[in-house]
Amino acid sequence: MPYFTYDHIRFYYEDDRGDGEPFIFLHGLGGDVNQTFGLMKQTHHIRRISLDFRGHGKTVAFGHVDDFSFKQFAEDVMALTKYLHISQFSIGGISTGAGVSLHLALRYPDSVKKLILLRPAWEDKPQEKLVREAFAKIYDVLQDTDTLTAQNRYENSEVYKTMSSLSSYAGESLLGQFKYPYVKETSMKFVKLPKDCPNDDREAWKNLKLPTLILASQLDPIHPYAYGLLLSEYIPNAQFIEITSKTLSNEQHNHDSYKAIESFLNER
Repeated sequence: MPYFTYDHIRFYYEDDRGDGEPFIFLHGLGGDVNQTFGLMKQTHHIRRISLDFRGHGKTVAFGHVDDFSFKQFAEDVMALTKYLHISQFSIGGISTGAGVSLHLALRYPDSVKKLILLRPAWEDKPQEKLVREAFAKIYDVLQDTDTLTAQNRYENSEVYKTMSSLSSYAGESLLGQFKYPYVKETSMKFVKLPKDCPNDDREAWKNLKLPTLILASQLDPIHPYAYGLLLSEYIPNAQFIEITSKTLSNEQHNHDSYKAIESFLNER
């Protein structure tokens, strides 16, 4: 299995070593490389690269709980690029991965050729109170019981019922966090990351001069459509595309996302 070591942590990554330009595609909170490689199929002229963030997937270790941050995750990605001897690349991500991509593009503009933000979940501040509470509740219920009992408690919580009523997909996504074998050991990520943000000044977004694609959908309280619109208003010449909501069709959502990303990356 492909691993590299950075900050005393063995990070799992995947690299299909395709014949094209490197594209680093980052997963969301509680996800792993299967999320990104599952959506972004192997494609001619695109070299797909992804990693499991610390405390996610096969990268179980995470260091200190304060390392669950956009700054640290971006540094982890840059460590991977150095390990792979890649000096320039396109980068994108889903949800938390979009936030990491945005943070990285702002800090390392000379390294990033194109930027893709798929279902961004942050503005220039922490997530909304309801979303923070929905994730923090996962941490709370896991502290003094087994995972199955914790999941049952979560399903009966008011915050879960509220999120699920707003979007069936949001409810499924939150419950899906309990499937991770190390969810209890890594559960502080559900507290720390929603309280963080990719950057705290939207005016900085105006400094992004690279080609940018923003994809957003309706009916998604964790990834509000308005966030994608806001980013597109501040990032110069950003392309904004509305994609099918996962609440309506997961298959169509993935198809819309893939086609938009493929076309964008292959533009010259």
